[in-house]
Amino acid sequence: MLEEELERAKRDYYRLFVLINSLRWRDFLLNFMTEFIKRRNKGSFTIGYAFHPWIEGAKDRFQDLKSSLAINSVIDIDYSKYTKYLGATFDIMILDAMDDFRPNYISALSDSVRGGGVIVLYSDNIENNKLFKNSLIKDGKVDNFFEERFLQLAKNHEGVLVIDEKGESFKPLTQKVQRPVRNIPEDPHVDIRLHELCQSKDQNKALEEMRFILEGEDKRILAITAPRGRGKSSVTGLFLSFLVSEHKFDNIIVTSPTYLSAQEIFFFLVKGLETLGLKYKLTRSKDGKILGVASKGVIVKWLAPDLAKDYEGDLIIVDEAAALGLDTINYITSRWKKVVLVSTIHGYEGSGKAFVKYLNFLREKVKFKHVTLTFPIRYAQGDPVERFLYDVMLLDAEPKPRKVNEVKVTELDKQSLFKNEGLLRHYYGILVSAHYRNSPDDLMILGDLHYERIFAMGEIGIAQVVEEGRLSKSEINTILNGGQSSGNLIPQRLIKYERVYEFGFTKGWRVIRIAIHPDYQGKGYGSALLSEIVRIAKEEGLDWVGSSFTSDVKVLNFWIKNGFIPIYLSTRKNEGLNGYSIIIIKPLTDTAKKLSLHASELLREKVLRTAHQVYFNVNPLILANILRVLPKRSEKVEVPVEYKSKLEAYLSGYLPYNAVADAVHYIVSKYFSTAEDAFLNTTEEAVLIARTIQGKSWYHTSLYLDIKPRVAEEIMRGAIQKILERI
Repeated sequence: MLEEELERAKRDYYRLFVLINSLRWRDFLLNFMTEFIKRRNKGSFTIGYAFHPWIEGAKDRFQDLKSSLAINSVIDIDYSKYTKYLGATFDIMILDAMDDFRPNYISALSDSVRGGGVIVLYSDNIENNKLFKNSLIKDGKVDNFFEERFLQLAKNHEGVLVIDEKGESFKPLTQKVQRPVRNIPEDPHVDIRLHELCQSKDQNKALEEMRFILEGEDKRILAITAPRGRGKSSVTGLFLSFLVSEHKFDNIIVTSPTYLSAQEIFFFLVKGLETLGLKYKLTRSKDGKILGVASKGVIVKWLAPDLAKDYEGDLIIVDEAAALGLDTINYITSRWKKVVLVSTIHGYEGSGKAFVKYLNFLREKVKFKHVTLTFPIRYAQGDPVERFLYDVMLLDAEPKPRKVNEVKVTELDKQSLFKNEGLLRHYYGILVSAHYRNSPDDLMILGDLHYERIFAMGEIGIAQVVEEGRLSKSEINTILNGGQSSGNLIPQRLIKYERVYEFGFTKGWRVIRIAIHPDYQGKGYGSALLSEIVRIAKEEGLDWVGSSFTSDVKVLNFWIKNGFIPIYLSTRKNEGLNGYSIIIIKPLTDTAKKLSLHASELLREKVLRTAHQVYFNVNPLILANILRVLPKRSEKVEVPVEYKSKLEAYLSGYLPYNAVADAVHYIVSKYFSTAEDAFLNTTEEAVLIARTIQGKSWYHTSLYLDIKPRVAEEIMRGAIQKILERI
């Protein structure tokens, strides 16, 4: 039956998934590979092999496979650098899961296999001694609910062969599949040769509709969204080759989380130029990746988001836009006149639900067009492996509509949750809808983190909570000297970076995630759920409840509104999440209150003293919301006579800002250090921070706050006047 299925998969352009989970993994792997190669001996095929080459024994397995099968053309892929290969296409992908069974790796690398190909994942036991799973172990304990569900779904899913100690399990595909086909318009505006490079009618349609960005000289934003594997990046590259051929722009910028994620765009840009017979020059990175293309006087180049957002160009292409975070995207759409946002909605990078909401916001502000692609191009529609991965990783989980009959908070039993597929999909769908970036790894964390507790508010809210702290002196010393303490994120940050080592002796709950059904957000249910968690924590004798999240104004304000105080802001941006981590806390005991007060004072001084360096790229609204709630010093403020005279001259228009910047910095620092009541509004505070504390120009200050530079300076003058009147 399997032999017939291999032939049918090749003919109908769909993929198969092979899971080998046995102590006899080598025999089964070699047998399957021998059979696959025998059936492909009439044509060429490409093999990818992913593993952790630095772990003992991993390279030996790789070499043994190559020599046993007498194959040399195998591309070895280091899991830690897998993003380099996301644009590549393979006929077979072998995933070595002997040392690591990580959902993100499985999802991403499986996607690189074309129709007719096979993904083979092998291990002696997917549950034990795996690198990512070991990172979840605390006090020697970890659960297996993710793996148990993975195995169960694999055995029940069409197109998936499972080989384990009990034998083989396989269900052939029963539903119809459809190959992608192009549909070239009869009278296209874009060169027909580019249309012939498209692989689906969706791409042909998108190539024509993308011309919207050229219509008129006014501000325009084009969004292109699709699930993974629909060809959104490749059609964007083809459209760029059209723009170059028409010389519509001189300077085009491409930005994305990393230059690796933009390679598909550049590959098809070059392919399009070659098809049109245009000469070009390339700029490459040290590892050979394309960073720039020049042709016909047009330059297309990649820049990192922090550089790209302020670059002077004609058009900006933002690939994997949802992954950059809404702060960055909003800045770009405010700053640039012509913007193309390209993003995945469902896939291994995570859900882009918050991004979709933002697109609806843009629709009301500017001339906007949203292009969607639904038909896959790397494999047939109805591909069983895509459906399996979506099901097992819950990549397209959506919360079901619910009526609020009861909002009582209860604790969920994790084992029962993972055995109820409908309920798991519903609650995980709430988490996906509420958080802008989820990944398959998050589902494994939900299933396997033993010390995690899950609280639900009826069927409209869910929160994941994990216990941290109460460290020994030796554990604290280890952290102070640069070591790690698994499962203690908040204490570790405060001990390692702020040297508040006493915090390690306290014990608390870190809320990993908290989410409310989209239909009930903004109605107080999230606050009610959080309040109940705090009540239970206090009842159980904990010292604090806290959380850590990537900087976002709305998220921060939610926690502050509920009485939590910021105590830590990372000094380095998390490039993967494109933001700075914030830790907030609500102390429940006198000891925790004392330590939290001390940490918040340190944070205030760090922001005021270093914002022009380490926090220069932080949204000033984030800093304003942090500073305004931190405890202040009780001291009388005396403004030097010279400073007062300067400020009065500035307010009267006799001196420019640069001439009085020292005086402004003095009173702004005093305001954020001593003003018990925040008598300025958030916008006024953000302007003071951006211009004075961070040292941004009026122009860049206005971009962050979506106001005009002239208005920003007027707000500054008004805020200074208020401060002088009060102090």
